[in-house]
Amino acid sequence: MSNAMTETTHYTVTKAATKAEQEAQLVDFVRQAVERAIESRGFATLVVSGGSTPKGLFQALSGTDLDWSKVYITLADERCVPETDDLSNAKLVKDNLCQSHAAVANFVPLFLEDESEEACRARFAEHPQLSETYDVVFLGMGGDAHTASIFPEAAERDMALDMTSSVNILKTDPVTVAPLRLTQTRPRLLDTHNLLLQLIGEDKWDVFSGVAEANTPDKPITQFIHQITIPLQVYFAEKK
Repeated sequence: MSNAMTETTHYTVTKAATKAEQEAQLVDFVRQAVERAIESRGFATLVVSGGSTPKGLFQALSGTDLDWSKVYITLADERCVPETDDLSNAKLVKDNLCQSHAAVANFVPLFLEDESEEACRARFAEHPQLSETYDVVFLGMGGDAHTASIFPEAAERDMALDMTSSVNILKTDPVTVAPLRLTQTRPRLLDTHNLLLQLIGEDKWDVFSGVAEANTPDKPITQFIHQITIPLQVYFAEKK
């Protein structure tokens, strides 16, 4: 495994032997990024992803001594389910990240029941902090090389990846899995000071490295690797 930084392949890799070691690396990175942001502009923004991978990281971050009252947290994507549903990324964040020291953080959910895409975008616009360049964006990646809720089979895939689009939030149908999703789009997610991807296990690394080498545009994570807007910082743990 080697780091890469070329005109079209814009990523670096930080390796760890275990998930616990990886989480310690990420907590330290986020702590420093948040502290710098608060010092420079008075607040920090943190965009996180769902799934089982970041749960331990969220718990570790929640105990970090930061001025969380000045941190705005939102989601890269969300399933269109009630917040009480175990599939809800908002529930995951509230149960694991917005606890302990981080209980006072400002959490802005992506999905609200009976809210249209347009209303969601308008609600986000009410938080000027979320209209500026993000400080940290955490991505995940599925075995099919989807990231956020931008799926290979989705009819909305190309729209979500289009760098010329002014749309920041889009409803998507993954096709291969339920339910419907809301996702922040590629141009919005790339508008960040720090773009991180958390990967755990050789199976995920095999998917990532294969996609990175092949540069297959229909695999969504490819278009977060092969771009020169912001370096993708990959944190890889060999073991769970």
